[in-house]
Amino acid sequence: MTSANKVAAKQPQREDKSSPRKGRQDLLVPEFTPHAPVKRLGEDLLHGPRLEEHIVIVLGVGPGLGLSIAQTFAKRGYTTAILSRSKGRLDGWADALHDEARAFRQSHDLPLGAEGERLSAAFACDALDNASIRQTIDEICAFWPGKKVGTACYNASIRKRGPFLEQRLEQIQEGVQGSILAGFTFAQAVIAKMEAHGEGGSLLVTGATSSTRGREGFAGFAASKSGLRALCQSVAREYGPKSVHVAHVIVDGLIESDTALDFLGMPKGSRFPDGSALLPPQMAKAWLFLAQQHPSCWTFEMDLRPAREHW
Repeated sequence: MTSANKVAAKQPQREDKSSPRKGRQDLLVPEFTPHAPVKRLGEDLLHGPRLEEHIVIVLGVGPGLGLSIAQTFAKRGYTTAILSRSKGRLDGWADALHDEARAFRQSHDLPLGAEGERLSAAFACDALDNASIRQTIDEICAFWPGKKVGTACYNASIRKRGPFLEQRLEQIQEGVQGSILAGFTFAQAVIAKMEAHGEGGSLLVTGATSSTRGREGFAGFAASKSGLRALCQSVAREYGPKSVHVAHVIVDGLIESDTALDFLGMPKGSRFPDGSALLPPQMAKAWLFLAQQHPSCWTFEMDLRPAREHW
């Protein structure tokens, strides 16, 4: 053995704590209890804490996809925290979400919680301010001290479009903040809560066409969304074995909204033809499906697009 090898042999081996698999020896531990019965599609509880203790957080709630995601979980009786930069318009939505969750629990003979307990609440949170994100997650846990973060949905992003030579550095920085840095901060904050209670959970992140394909005019947006996707891959590999399900949903198409209809000059009161635009209430079913998945069969990436979309 050379002197260099002798020195190397004496060096203590540092444990890589980011890799929980440890040679996959965990797969060789026999289990003799039978698997639980498989429920019909859509009937499973969310992965993580039980329903009465489970908080669903949605960051990036507007009148479209974000609100539809929150409604989908509230209609299953779950406690929802809805977050946006402006809290004003959220309060009315939170009242409606509370009523929907309460109605589900009453119809299924489930606990309604303490007298006066809210099953939904609105929180102001600025995705351009990392400190605001961490603070808001702590505020949510303080608002429901007997509950636990179980499902966290990151639905925020900043989309800038324009000729490459006309895009300003400030626009790129804002996009990176809205996707990569804010997504990183949100993921750290919620996973820390999940790891603390030890019951696992789900982190569901909204991506876009630019997550995997950089189109002309979208240089900054493509850089930020592809970076967020890579972040999700890394976190999913590290925390999957620790019972945290990380999934990335690629939204590949136009989402139907009043803003989109107005921008494209559609008549008032009209809608897009079926199959030409993504409908938020239909999209939101995918988030529920992912959050309900059994640990034996997890999806990391799913893409959603209307039938007539070019891809």
